[in-house]
Amino acid sequence: MKKCTKINKNWLVPALGVLLAALALVFGKTGISQNGFTLNQYHNADAKFIGDHIITSVDEGIRILDLEGKTVASYDGLAASWMYVMEDDVESRGPEDHWFIAYSNHADETHILELTADFQLVEDRIAVTTDTLAIDPILVKMEDGWLLTNTEIDGTINNPSPDGNNGIYSVQLYSSADLKTWEPLTTIISKKQNLEDGDIRYLDGRLYYFFEMEDYDKGPSKICVMTSDDQGGSWSDPIVLLPNVADNEMASCEQTDYGWRLYVSSDYACVGESYQGASVYYNDYKEDFTPISTYQRSEMPDNGSVRLYEAKEIDGQMNFLFARNFLTDCDLLLRTMEKGDEMQ
Repeated sequence: MKKCTKINKNWLVPALGVLLAALALVFGKTGISQNGFTLNQYHNADAKFIGDHIITSVDEGIRILDLEGKTVASYDGLAASWMYVMEDDVESRGPEDHWFIAYSNHADETHILELTADFQLVEDRIAVTTDTLAIDPILVKMEDGWLLTNTEIDGTINNPSPDGNNGIYSVQLYSSADLKTWEPLTTIISKKQNLEDGDIRYLDGRLYYFFEMEDYDKGPSKICVMTSDDQGGSWSDPIVLLPNVADNEMASCEQTDYGWRLYVSSDYACVGESYQGASVYYNDYKEDFTPISTYQRSEMPDNGSVRLYEAKEIDGQMNFLFARNFLTDCDLLLRTMEKGDEMQ
């Protein structure tokens, strides 16, 4: 296996011992409160920002964390593995506004979870039940209702081999006028490839669907975008934002003054190591998705062995929420830095 960095083992052990002892005295045993937090061996399945907090799933249980990594709420009887927070117009939110979260689980259910502004449970309801596993839900507010997606998998899930028989991944789109009754609208895309980590933006009457198209599990993958100008009824062909030269895991894509910024975690520097060798990169595009620059490595602290869940600006700082060594220790980390300092 290729290595991205070399470490002098003669000084590593004593240096680590001194460092850990000092951190234990200052911060205690639960985590490192430096530029965010570290929750060692947390083994969560997904995590997203929800305002200035975090929603995450551990053993399919849903928890709310503050930005110090402390649990402030949890919900008995709810089971989630994949989650999405609808955060439209966050800046104008008031104390009367509720949070709406779409989540799916291994019971082949996609739910809508409603919480108060301070994370009290209002209602949990099943939106869609499928005959096969459905992952990566997305919830979008429109002028006259809501859109909901999930990705249904027919056949092999996460095919691990380039020679294997992959299942068919289909991104299904549903619509609702009341967040309770959902009707099928269309299939955005269906491929005999892994379609994962989707996200949707609704801007100026146009829908943008961003997603990863993976050749095989933990193998090379593209990051693509498709657009719709008729409220999701029909979709453009995929536009490739990043080619399948590495395992590119999409985290977020947001509008900027010049176009778009896409954050990914990728093993671009050591292809083949997937999550265990990945770092965070940002990629800039014009409004029409013409590349400006790609694979710019972020200066985020602890930028190694990363599975990035989300990158978000909060109070003028960039916040990076990610798992470290996702396939083994699966630590949960939050790292923060001044906006702009994420660039080299």
